[in-house]
Amino acid sequence: MNKTIIALAIAAALPVAAQADMTLSGSVNSQYRNTGVSDTDARLSAAVSEVLANGMTATAAFVILADTDDDTENQGTVSLAGDFGTLHAGEIDADGAFQAGDVAGIVSDTTYSTSSTASKAQGISYSGAIAGLTVAAQVNATTNAAKVAGALKSTQMSATYDLSGLTVGYSYASADADNRASAGAGHDGVKEAQSVFGVSYSFGDLVVSAGKQNLKSAASTSPDAVISASYTMAIDALSVVAQMDNYHSATDSNDYQINMSFALNDSITLSSEIDKNKTTTMVATYTNGEVTTTVAKTDDGTTDASISVDMGNADLTIGRVGARSGTSFAAGNNRSNAAEYSHVSYKVSF
Repeated sequence: MNKTIIALAIAAALPVAAQADMTLSGSVNSQYRNTGVSDTDARLSAAVSEVLANGMTATAAFVILADTDDDTENQGTVSLAGDFGTLHAGEIDADGAFQAGDVAGIVSDTTYSTSSTASKAQGISYSGAIAGLTVAAQVNATTNAAKVAGALKSTQMSATYDLSGLTVGYSYASADADNRASAGAGHDGVKEAQSVFGVSYSFGDLVVSAGKQNLKSAASTSPDAVISASYTMAIDALSVVAQMDNYHSATDSNDYQINMSFALNDSITLSSEIDKNKTTTMVATYTNGEVTTTVAKTDDGTTDASISVDMGNADLTIGRVGARSGTSFAAGNNRSNAAEYSHVSYKVSF
């Protein structure tokens, strides 16, 4: 008993380390479709950041619970930032270091499938800058964020240099950033032993870039150098972005795309996208107080429509989604072609 009292007294006398504040956030989203499918997804995240005595900042973030078709389920990231740069460990962008050096936008982002926008991996990454030189490097582990077998160990590195509006960049990857999608899945991204060199220069609203990539695979011919230009113009409520390049695909050269947006008033906005194949996307949005109505004609000819009500930390959405055409994706990606359906969704966030 006396030993216990002495131990407690010593512990009380010792200085207590400062505790960093933790931020909790999350959501519960329930959706019902007229096809009979009902789905409820829950997500709880925690994040903490602390400035250390040496001036560096340590952060940690993790997802305690996520929806089962989200590739960040039960994932976490820790980082350390200071004058030396930023070091991340845990869940990272599968091709972040490579894309940092692709200043001409030659290589498309690595995705799980044609229906996703990003690919995550387990690994370590670093980025840092001195003067106009920025370097990035990362190592992807053989275990990926979704716990799906088949991820490859990959080393990526890049360097960019900025000099009075002229940016020069180089990137290299030792292996595919993500190889889970089966052949014919229709998505592209960083390949084995791929490298890219590019330059970009800004003339105000006009940006001109050029780049060249090299591929290791004998079955893949390295494309010719790509030269592209984009121009952004804004006149009152009209915004136009036009882009052209000399490469579209291995069998089709020259590509262009025009994006336009026009605000009729504070409530109504119209936007459209037109490309070389004459596929057009048109979106009309009407906002009245907390209610937003959207009608969209997609480039595959289907039409989506929805009405959303913003109720503070809750959102109610009623809509109709048109059928999507395309290739089925690899098993294990939890994604497939979307059938036409009506839906009611209710999401609560905190």
